[in-house]
Amino acid sequence: MAELELLERAALGAGIGLLIGIERGWQERQARDGARVAGIRTFTLVGTLGAICGLFSGTGTVALGLCFLAFALPFSIFEWRRAEQAGNVSATDLVAGLLTFALGAYAARGSMAAAAAVGVVAAAVLAERRVMHAFLRHLKWIELRAALVLLVMTAVLLPALPDHTIDPWNALNPHQIWLMTVLVAAISYAGYIAVRIVGERKGLLTAGLLGASQVQLP
Repeated sequence: MAELELLERAALGAGIGLLIGIERGWQERQARDGARVAGIRTFTLVGTLGAICGLFSGTGTVALGLCFLAFALPFSIFEWRRAEQAGNVSATDLVAGLLTFALGAYAARGSMAAAAAVGVVAAAVLAERRVMHAFLRHLKWIELRAALVLLVMTAVLLPALPDHTIDPWNALNPHQIWLMTVLVAAISYAGYIAVRIVGERKGLLTAGLLGASQVQLP
């Protein structure tokens, strides 16, 4: 691996830590200095540490695993003590720290694009805490059940169906037929969610646009 690529991978690990650290620091910006176990500087260093450990361990998974344990144990202890003192049972900061180290290590050894994408998604998920909690409070059982059924249709049944015709006229393809069923169900569910979020008129318009986007011109 060239020196420039090594620097790029280490910088990516630090950048992922910086991004997550900015989000964590913003969430806890009202806390006094020293009250947080991990803030913007710590998360940046954690991402850098993960990248350095990934580079030093080379292709050895055992060495990287030991590095992860050496980081995870003291970090978990500090987070546990902080949570105990604050009376907080949230494990978000702990998981965010472990994920930052893992993403830094993966940036050093795996796909840089994938590591960057997961880092951005992780920061977005952390930042949308209030939106996600509000969504969960308003979620109904029938809506959750419908989403689970749709996921089973997509992730379990669709891959299991043969993607070839099964009749003498070469007209019936189970995979394609079920795919159309999944698309119709997904558009219907998205329309329902849109109506819940933005109202009936705009929600129906959104569902119509989603349906139109699935039409493929010959």
